[in-house]
Amino acid sequence: MIDKKQILYIPKSLLADTGLAASFVAKFCLFFALTLFFTIAIGKLLKYIFKIPVIAGQIIAGIILGPSILNIAGWNIFSDNLILSTNYYDLAIASSDIFVYVILLISAGFTVSYLLWLAGYETDISEMIKVGPAASLAGFLGAIVPIFLVALTILFCIGKCSLAAAIGVGLIFSATSVSIPVAMLVSQKKMHLRSSKATLGAAIIDDILAVIFLSVFIILMQSGVFGVCDIVENSLHASSITLAIAKIIFSFAMFIVVGLFVTPILMRWLNYNKFVTLIAPVAFCFMLFYFSFSELIGGLAGITGAYFAGLFQKRVDEHHQSETLLSPFITSIFVPIFLASVGLQVDVTVLTFNEWLIALLLLVVAIISKIFSVYLSTFISNLFFETKKWSTFESYIFGASMVARGEVGLVVATLLRSIDVINYPIYIISVVVIILTTIATPIMLA
Repeated sequence: MIDKKQILYIPKSLLADTGLAASFVAKFCLFFALTLFFTIAIGKLLKYIFKIPVIAGQIIAGIILGPSILNIAGWNIFSDNLILSTNYYDLAIASSDIFVYVILLISAGFTVSYLLWLAGYETDISEMIKVGPAASLAGFLGAIVPIFLVALTILFCIGKCSLAAAIGVGLIFSATSVSIPVAMLVSQKKMHLRSSKATLGAAIIDDILAVIFLSVFIILMQSGVFGVCDIVENSLHASSITLAIAKIIFSFAMFIVVGLFVTPILMRWLNYNKFVTLIAPVAFCFMLFYFSFSELIGGLAGITGAYFAGLFQKRVDEHHQSETLLSPFITSIFVPIFLASVGLQVDVTVLTFNEWLIALLLLVVAIISKIFSVYLSTFISNLFFETKKWSTFESYIFGASMVARGEVGLVVATLLRSIDVINYPIYIISVVVIILTTIATPIMLA
């Protein structure tokens, strides 16, 4: 009888040497190409036929390619075993497992970092100050109210769900995806409306708060507030709240020092010496440095560091050189792959009838939580601040624009799943509801 798990060590360089075989590399390229091509194609097709937002369409494409329908990873050409041979034994690893792992690694390391970097890069502090009390309050309440309402819904519907998991699901639905409503409002030439401008400001505020709340949540978990869990036992982070707070203060101090002094000097030097083409690669490296520092040293979620890297980069990038060079490649290749990777991990066929009902209830709560937050914000604003009152219709447009959850929600869901805060069924339910909110928003705005 074995008392503890046996650890099987793969000799150093064995995987790298074997994995570079020409046939294995060719299969990976084919797997990557098929995943990317069909994700983009299906996403565009769904947008053209059903007017579904591209984000939702590409996640659905990943679900179609995943175990729910086509199961591309199970195709014979990709499921052949990769044999790793040593002097004493042979190891067999399914090729498709490595392919999916590499895609997930790229998504978690590069795409997730970039999406939060871009959110920080697009944050205009001066504009945030101007958004007015209604938008500021909507951003604040829009981040907090969904956490409470969604967490209560999860605890009520899933009896054995832990408090940590319930709050984690609430965090998933805290942030707003501003890209979907903005794209629709721009196409309808309605971005000049007060409600449209308020949506931009409020969405930025609740994105920032969602990232901060996530970091605080992880710190509380590491400190044992929610009991002993794997994230505490296996983490490099602080195990006491005092030490965690000290690390956070140190992290933000480093963010500010590097962001205000090191980054501007380096970027000006690159500009002055005509190394403009290096600005984007250096910005990308700083993004990864911030991401890694936050996760490994600062006790924060890595995406928090990536967000602040983008925030400080914007201050010294007057001509948008880093975004101009990075954005086309990442948004056209890595973002679809990231969205597909979410779908590839999801098998909707495992959901029971009751779990589908929970998903629908969660959708209703996700919609109500944002609209209620906005109505309450505009009511308070009308009562105490605004000279020009918000009408009921304006408040509805404002609230409907805040309903969609997108990239940030998926990032948070993926992160919480990776550290076992939420289990597989809850992860699938969360992804399904995120898709439904992105579909619901254009319908509500129509």
